[in-house]
Formats: sequence, C-alpha cells, structure tokens
Amino acid sequence: MTTRDCIRPPKFADKFAALDFEAEPLPVISMFPEPEPCALEDISILIRGEDLKPHTLGWCDLASLPERELEAPLICQIFNWYEVARWRGVRLRDFLDAHGLEAHPEGFYAFHSRDGQYFEVLTRDEARDPRTMLAFGLNGGPVPQEYGGPVRLVVPFLQGYKSVKWVASIQSFRHDPAGIKRLLGQSKSGALGQAWVERFAIEPAARSTRPAGMAAAGVLRLIT
Repeated sequence: MTTRDCIRPPKFADKFAALDFEAEPLPVISMFPEPEPCALEDISILIRGEDLKPHTLGWCDLASLPERELEAPLICQIFNWYEVARWRGVRLRDFLDAHGLEAHPEGFYAFHSRDGQYFEVLTRDEARDPRTMLAFGLNGGPVPQEYGGPVRLVVPFLQGYKSVKWVASIQSFRHDPAGIKRLLGQSKSGALGQAWVERFAIEPAARSTRPAGMAAAGVLRLIT
C-alpha cells in the first residue's frame, strides 16, 4: 500500500480548484486557481512589520542568505496523505533577521499567496523554528509552479496547508489574524494529530529562546 492509497477527501473537497493525486513527485492540491507563473529571478515579496512600513524584496535578497536543505514528510492531514520531500532554500528566521522583520514574543506572521486569496499564519516560534523554510528547490530541481514555485513556505511540523505556496508577502502582527482554513471552518488548528507526530517523531516548534545551534528533529543541513 502506498501513501496515496489511504487518501480520504473531506466533505469540502469540491471547493478545491485543483486536486491531482496522480501527479509526481507530489499530489497537486490547490484551493484557488494558480497565479500566473513567475521566474525565480523576478520574484517580489512584500514584507511589513508592526510599524506598517512595507518593503519589497527580490531574489537577490534570498540568494544572499545561506542555503539549507531539509528532508521531511509533507503531511496533508485533511486528506490523510503524506510524502517525503527534499527541499532547498533558506531558513525563514534567517530571512526575517536579515531584513528586520520582527514580531512580538507572543506575536504572529501572516503569509499571503500570489493567488490573491490564500493566506495562513504562524506563531513567532513556529516561524523562527530552524525547520521552517522559504523553499525554491524540490527534490534536486526548482520548485515547479504547481507546487508553489518559484518560492513557497515549508513548515514540516504542522499540517501541510500551513506551507503556503507562491509566497507574495510576509507580515507581522501582535494579535492572531487567523488563517484562511480557520476562517472557512475547515480546520480548527494547524497542529498534527498524535498519530502523525508519533509516526514521524515530530517535535513541536522550538521555543525562540533555544540556542541557535540546537535544531529540532528532522534532517537539516547546510549545503556546501
């Protein structure tokens, strides 16, 4: 039995713009229509802190940071599906630090997609966990358009819907703006169920006070 033989679509599956469980290397799942394709060198990511002053960053701002590689399961609990993938990109916390996008210790970050509709939220600790990435590589190649390329969020210790595709903006908030899944009543929490946690020995998000040299469970290594 493969990981896809156990897929159980939810009652609201008909609300998705794209569902292709035959696609390789991962199923294609999208709530809304894909945005227009964008080349990696042409990406534009708007960042805005609690000072409400927006700044626009591009590929050079990502390329200047240390590249990392992460191998971990992408778990779509809503569809009862997972697939192990190898991501390449930069740690989100390196990106946040490099561009001064800070949040209150009990604050949040919201990530909006280029599709113009999808957005999700991470706590400050989840965003700064060493496993959370802005990925532009998948299984040895670039992230394809249908999987959120050229740049997507990867949060392997939460449900897959938290890993926002086609990242267009990152904004910090003092109070929880709530993600689209909660607003639509499709998920109460992005946390993985205990069965998934035990199956893959997944640790929760690291506290921001954890020393920089300590990483949570999972393969995370610097590309040389």
